[in-house]
Amino acid sequence: MFSPSLGKLTSYKDGDLVIAVCKEKVLFPFKDIEKHLDMQVLDLGTYNGKRVVCLSLPRLEDGVSLRALFAEAEQEVAHIAALASHLAWWRATYKHCPICAKPLKEHDLERCLHCSECDENFYPVICPAVIVLVVKDEKILLAHNTRFPSGRYSLIAGFVEAGENLEDAVRRELMEELGIKVKNLRYLESQPWPFPNSLMIAFAAQWESGELKPDGLEIEQAAWYARGDELPDLPPPGSVARRLIDGFVTQRR
Repeated sequence: MFSPSLGKLTSYKDGDLVIAVCKEKVLFPFKDIEKHLDMQVLDLGTYNGKRVVCLSLPRLEDGVSLRALFAEAEQEVAHIAALASHLAWWRATYKHCPICAKPLKEHDLERCLHCSECDENFYPVICPAVIVLVVKDEKILLAHNTRFPSGRYSLIAGFVEAGENLEDAVRRELMEELGIKVKNLRYLESQPWPFPNSLMIAFAAQWESGELKPDGLEIEQAAWYARGDELPDLPPPGSVARRLIDGFVTQRR
C-alpha cells in the first residue's frame, strides 16, 4: 500500500525505492542511483513498508512514457508515478514567489512552498479538465483533435475556465467545438493526469440537439459510432477516456 508524505527534499538512504522522472518519462524502480547520490530527492511516502523517493533527471534513456505506465501498472504504482511527475514539475517550475520574486522555501507542516517575505503559501498547481461521453440513439460521440496522432479519435475534453463550474465547462466545450447541446449530465469518475498538472473529471451525457459541426481549430472530425461499428484508433489503455469508451461498448453488449 502506498501512503503519501509531504513531498519534502531529502537525501537518498540505503533501502529507498527510487522513481526517476524526466518530463513525461518515468522509471520505477530506478536502480542506477549510485551515479546520483549527490542529488537531492523528493520524499513521496512509503510503499510496502519502504520509503519512496523521486529523482528528477535531465535525461532518462531507459524510462517509459507515463501513458504507457498508466496502461500497464497497478493502481498504486500509477499513483506513485502521477505524484512524482506532478511534484517534480511543480518544484522545478515554482522556485520564486510570484509576488516579490524571493526564493520559496518548504513549509514545515504542509505540502506547499512558503515565502518568508510575503508570508504566503503556494500549493501544487492543479488544472481541472472535463471529459464527456456523449450518447445519441445508442451511439457514442468520438472526435479527432488536431493534436492527436493521425487517425486517433477520443471523447471531447477541455480545461475548466475561471469562474466556471464543471457542468458548464462540459456544455461550453461541446457547443464551442461541435455545436451541440447535451442533457442529463452525470459525474462518472476522475483521474490524475500529470501532463503536466491536470485532473481529468469525467461525465456522461445525452445528446439534446444540434448537428456535428467541428470547429476546425480543436476538432477536425467527429462522428457517432454504434456498438457494432468498427471503431477508429482509440486512446491507449490506462486513460480515463479509454475506460469510458470500453465501458460503453461492454455495457451495450
